[in-house]
Amino acid sequence: MRRTAGSVAALGALLALAVAAPAAGPAAASEPDPRAPAIGPGLEWVAHRDNPFRQGDDPDFINSDLAFTGDHLIQGNFAGFSVWDIADPANPQLRSTMPCTGGQGDVSAVGNLVIVSIDETMSSDACDAVRVPETADNWEGLRLFDVSDPAAPRHVASVRTRCGSHTHTVVPDPADGSRVFVYVSAYSRGASLHCTGRNPLQIVSVPLAAPEQASIAGELDLFDDATAFGPGDRVPGGAETRSTTGCHDITAYPAKALAVAACRGDGLLLSIADPLNPVVLQRVRDANVAFWHSGIFDNDATAVVFQDELGDGFINTCSPAFGAERGADAVWSLTDGVLEHRSYFKIPRPQSDLEKCVAHSGGLIPVPGRFIVAQAWLEGGVSVIDFTDHAAPTELTYFDRPSYGYSMDFTAGIWSVYFYNGYLFASDMYDGLEVLRLTDPMFADAARYTAVDLNPQTQPAYAWVWREAPVLPPGSAERDALPPLDVTPASVLPGGSPAVEVALPAGSLEPGETVDVWWMPGATTLATVTASAEGALPPTPVTVPGPLAAGRYDLVARGDRTSDRLALGVLEVAEPEPTPTAAPAASDDAAPNVWLIGIAAGALLLGAAAGWVARRRSKVLAKRRSRSDQSP
Repeated sequence: MRRTAGSVAALGALLALAVAAPAAGPAAASEPDPRAPAIGPGLEWVAHRDNPFRQGDDPDFINSDLAFTGDHLIQGNFAGFSVWDIADPANPQLRSTMPCTGGQGDVSAVGNLVIVSIDETMSSDACDAVRVPETADNWEGLRLFDVSDPAAPRHVASVRTRCGSHTHTVVPDPADGSRVFVYVSAYSRGASLHCTGRNPLQIVSVPLAAPEQASIAGELDLFDDATAFGPGDRVPGGAETRSTTGCHDITAYPAKALAVAACRGDGLLLSIADPLNPVVLQRVRDANVAFWHSGIFDNDATAVVFQDELGDGFINTCSPAFGAERGADAVWSLTDGVLEHRSYFKIPRPQSDLEKCVAHSGGLIPVPGRFIVAQAWLEGGVSVIDFTDHAAPTELTYFDRPSYGYSMDFTAGIWSVYFYNGYLFASDMYDGLEVLRLTDPMFADAARYTAVDLNPQTQPAYAWVWREAPVLPPGSAERDALPPLDVTPASVLPGGSPAVEVALPAGSLEPGETVDVWWMPGATTLATVTASAEGALPPTPVTVPGPLAAGRYDLVARGDRTSDRLALGVLEVAEPEPTPTAAPAASDDAAPNVWLIGIAAGALLLGAAAGWVARRRSKVLAKRRSRSDQSP
């Protein structure tokens, strides 16, 4: 999007006023908002902040793109940029505004360094420079700022580039982590002292520890006279496609060594295996696309969606008059390094004639196995789109404000929207900053993903480590070196499904990270908890799957942000000690048996006694007879 309005008025008193601006939110309104948005299912509007630069409806003060570094969001503006503290996403706090004019102010952030595109011809690189004609001596390019103190950004360096910088893309140097490359995208727009004809891709090298040494490290013409789209390439009945005099935007995917470039009349697939020497792998065109604006990869780099900014954002293309294939998203599959067109997508909500609506900036929402994008449509609002089926994309939900009620001189609505650490952040050109939260369970894994930064034109590779079971080292020495996970009790008896508690002391984890407790024999998660503010895993009860035989069983605690550090605990299941066998106690049922045994024993005793008596009597009688026979 190119702005042609005049220079911005003096901003000397604006900073103090902006920082003191009230932090209004959706629930803070004292009376109904006539422009309350329509919100689709599974989406919650959690915060709104006014544009701190806005002065009436002057287009010299509209917001543009976003970048993220740690707990801070950088919001570009035609008058400079804002720094927001988003440690609590539902309650953003304005830390500072940096008045520094120079066009739409596309932004990126690398640690404490903020990079800003300047695509207006200025009298100098200073923040108090004024706009001068393009045919006069001028400056445009990149400005670099130190935001190590978010409340007081400092302009530390500038790099002049041919044709300035409409947008830019940060690409890490794979050979040197102490510097990054910046791809500068710009295009000719007519008579100019420096910007005429076809603009090459310029590559700026930025040493992160010494940004004042930033300089142009390479220059590459991605086209030649025979390949760049020109007026003679238009087809009957096709769009009034813009001639390619440079690229509007480049999205890099460093992990895949790929990039896509949206170059007005052409879409390009690039290899960036050597970031200083990008190679064009494929050029694509589409008779329905008027202005190739930007592109987004899916996480596996098996598809790309390109946006068509028909009308440069000045008209309502989201109306039946334009159909479903113009000013829309164009979906392309990417198979074996080849792009093939599959379908189009446009929001299903027609916008009024007072609204300017067209496909604009957005980014990937990291849902495993899905290609889901959050995208801006200017006054068409925010749309969450599922492109998983390349041939049949569908809208999942949306955020859409009503018209301003009149036609803006420039344009209006949501410039861009991106997913960052569980929330959607949307940059509204006039209104300010919107924060949304996806509540549908399908976004649970996305919400758990924690990034340390995000430049949306530098697409990260998402890996959902918590979905894969941890892998323990095989050697006992390596196992013994792992942090110990406390298991209480440490020993249980066989059988059943015992309940135990696991815990880690303070400093074991990153504060607030999500921690999974794994039962390693079954590679299953027993519990998911949040680390304390001290980085501890509080005592967490878990039920172990049973029945358990005697042996030793591993449990592991692993945090999302510290996934390279596993805490190992062992549950021992021991055989019980043998105990002496006790005589069984007599029961009531056994009593009759005992009585019978007693009678039998008594009978035997009586019988034995009777026999003894009979024998004794027999002997006595025998003696008497013997004496009688011997009598005189």
